[in-house]
Amino acid sequence: MSFSQPFFSEPQREVSISAGTTFLPCFFRKVYYTVCLFRADKKAVIKKLEGTPLVPALKWLGKYVVAIGLIRYDDCDLGQYNEMIVSIPVLPQGIKPPLSSWMDLVGSLDKRKVGQHIIHIPVTSEFSRVAGYELWGYPKIVAPVEHDFAEASLHSKLFDPVSKELIVEIQGKLGFGIPSIPLSLITYSFVEGRLMKTKVKVRGMMKLRLNHGLRMRVGSSTHAMANDLRMLGLDGKKPFLVMDTEKFQSVFYEARPV
Repeated sequence: MSFSQPFFSEPQREVSISAGTTFLPCFFRKVYYTVCLFRADKKAVIKKLEGTPLVPALKWLGKYVVAIGLIRYDDCDLGQYNEMIVSIPVLPQGIKPPLSSWMDLVGSLDKRKVGQHIIHIPVTSEFSRVAGYELWGYPKIVAPVEHDFAEASLHSKLFDPVSKELIVEIQGKLGFGIPSIPLSLITYSFVEGRLMKTKVKVRGMMKLRLNHGLRMRVGSSTHAMANDLRMLGLDGKKPFLVMDTEKFQSVFYEARPV
């Protein structure tokens, strides 16, 4: 979609949360966004979904996929903040799966079935934490998240909010990039125990990094996120796919029951 075309066209309504007020749909106008896809341990992914009506949806070379998002919000309805996301692409149990889960990602947002189930989402803003949890059921925590986004490299770090030890860092050269379309998405989350689906409309001039040198390193922290990254087998691993853009925009719609 061209940036000359209207994007934030939906009427918004003011909503109250315990930290103040914001808007739905929620507009994210200027975002630096990098997504890294990793091959994760199959048993560990299944274990993380135990007790939920969700099943893993994406495989790559025989392993389930886990996504890591590195995000800096410069202008949005929730303010300015940094964020790091760990999510598992999933499908709700009992629904008819798409013919191809990978092709589902590039299909119509209204027909999308594969969604992201966020298992960790540290942010640097208390307001964002409250909004994310109360409006969408995202398990946000406040923690130090540092992003150093450069034209040819990145270095992202997350620290334990209590011990201040390193939880995880991802760094390296981005390599050569070719233009790529952004992937609209949905999320599956829980609000008061009820499974919710949130549609997210996106646009941005993304780059698919073909020969990147990014690698993840889990730190010495015993925080739950560090422990999960180790259990998923991601410590020391290189993502098999990296996409990034400094011109990302999105619209988060209201969460709806599945």
